[in-house]
Amino acid sequence: TSTNNMAKLEGTKWIVENVEGQTDIVIEITETKQSVFISKIKDSMVTVKGKCSAIAIAAATGSGVVFDDVVATVEIINGKKVQVQANGALNQISIDKTEGATVYLQTPASQSAEIVTSLTSE
Repeated sequence: TSTNNMAKLEGTKWIVENVEGQTDIVIEITETKQSVFISKIKDSMVTVKGKCSAIAIAAATGSGVVFDDVVATVEIINGKKVQVQANGALNQISIDKTEGATVYLQTPASQSAEIVTSLTSE
């Protein structure tokens, strides 16, 4: 479920796109097979509660994503000043073509995650 209309579930993929200045977007994952795709957000915050299969963040600017458990990968592509915070377990974070990414690994389960970067500064 989503606490507002900013996130839409299409099949097993939650989609948040073209959002600016929204700090209260919350997605509640109901099945582990669900994934999250976040695109073209600016000055916004997305919170993903529960265990999902993957999170992709594309073309985000000045925004953050907080999440619990991710089975596979959290991917950040073409971002500027993006923050992600892992409150649970995850396998890998991939950061590609991004200027300024901050990653917070809050638990021992997340601190063993592999972080892969390419064409990324800061």
